[in-house]
Amino acid sequence: MMSKPRGFWSYIINSSRTLNIRTDWILRRDYADSRDPKGCRRALVDIPPEPDPNCPLECERRKKKKGGILHKIKLKIVEGGTNFGTPFRRIQYKPPVCNPKEPKIALPAPQEKKLPPMPPPRPGVQVSVLGADTAIGQYVALLLKQCSCIKKLRLYEAKDNHGCNRDLCSVVQDLQHIDTNCVVQAFSCACFELERCLQNSDIVLMLESGYLNVDMPFEKRFEYQAPIVKCYADAIANECPKAFVIVCATPIDCMVPLIAETLKETGWYDPNRLLGSMAVPEMRASTLAARALCLEPRYCRVPCVGGTEGEALVPLFSKAVEYFDFAEHNALMMTEAVRNAPQAVARNDGPCTRVGDLSEAHALAGLVTAVAHAILCNDIPRVTGFVETDLGHVISPARYLATDMLLNHKGICKKFVYPPNLTRFEMESLDLALCRVIRCCDMALQWHQAKLKHALETGNSQIVVDFNKTKRNARVESCAKAAS
Repeated sequence: MMSKPRGFWSYIINSSRTLNIRTDWILRRDYADSRDPKGCRRALVDIPPEPDPNCPLECERRKKKKGGILHKIKLKIVEGGTNFGTPFRRIQYKPPVCNPKEPKIALPAPQEKKLPPMPPPRPGVQVSVLGADTAIGQYVALLLKQCSCIKKLRLYEAKDNHGCNRDLCSVVQDLQHIDTNCVVQAFSCACFELERCLQNSDIVLMLESGYLNVDMPFEKRFEYQAPIVKCYADAIANECPKAFVIVCATPIDCMVPLIAETLKETGWYDPNRLLGSMAVPEMRASTLAARALCLEPRYCRVPCVGGTEGEALVPLFSKAVEYFDFAEHNALMMTEAVRNAPQAVARNDGPCTRVGDLSEAHALAGLVTAVAHAILCNDIPRVTGFVETDLGHVISPARYLATDMLLNHKGICKKFVYPPNLTRFEMESLDLALCRVIRCCDMALQWHQAKLKHALETGNSQIVVDFNKTKRNARVESCAKAAS
């Protein structure tokens, strides 16, 4: 009987101990190690919380009461919703921003650079082909008729047929059937229509007049072509002095200085609008190098410098492809092939007076098209031509050289010097070419001075007037005198 009360009292004692321990836990108060200036320890609850770095000031907003189901229902009703059907809206707490960020000040917009004013676009150019009675002239006319940037094509027949029966008329009638907007017209020297052909022309292509044999000596060809080219230059100075003149009458090394001196006498000379064609030898050299390298010709370009034919012509095969040089014997062989290309074609075709008409017409048409695009501000092409050198590019005593250049609506805008790192063979060939070019220029200047001296000695006033006054002014003065 005593065992049951004993167990009861032991249970009560043990439970009281547990209560005392829990009471100690509740009544226990922890203290921090830090001491205040008075030397007393403070409890953890007495230590103020650390300030918020985003909001160092005390927030006076009272803490919201923890929302229960009634609070959610009330919020739902205030927001205009219903208590049935849809779940409650989720509420996200957004911390208050005490110091709003200042708006960033945008930088001023960059000022646009004002480009120089460009001339207004033109619908097309007018091209005059002098010497179109030859086969190459007709092929050039056929290719230029298909050019979209040429609005009018005028063909001049330089061969005198002793009457008005012009063989060129049949060619023009045939070209008119091609479905392009280019208008083709024919003119003849038999009817004295050179001035009419050149009126308001933008580009003048000067071809060879008559059929010349490629085996004819250099001096004889010059004596035959010089009077005709001199007549062309006088007419250009009278009718279209601002036209871009492309000289293709051989020898080009002599004809370019002759035309320049003639235009200087009339006061209409512009070195940026006179160009000797190098399109044919450059086309042949580029095609030959492309075949040797098994490349497409459009990816291979061989610039030709120095002169325009014979020993004066120096194709730079070392610049055909970047980081590649031909062997010296291969370069010599290809250079001789380019220089002797007209004679080689003549021997294959038999006794012909003109050779390579199709290929030359293609090259010349491409050059005229490039000049037309430059005049219309459609492109800035890079071409090679025989032109007067700039005073800043003093590399030799020669006043006229063949080099690379850029074209724009004003003519030749930039002339490049010869490329660096030429091979030994190219340097030696270039030295010989410069001597040949100087000799050709001197020949042209002597012929021009002799003609001028002869005109002054004979007292031919008409020739003196041609040098000092344009024919257009003379016609205007004569008409005004007749009217008065």
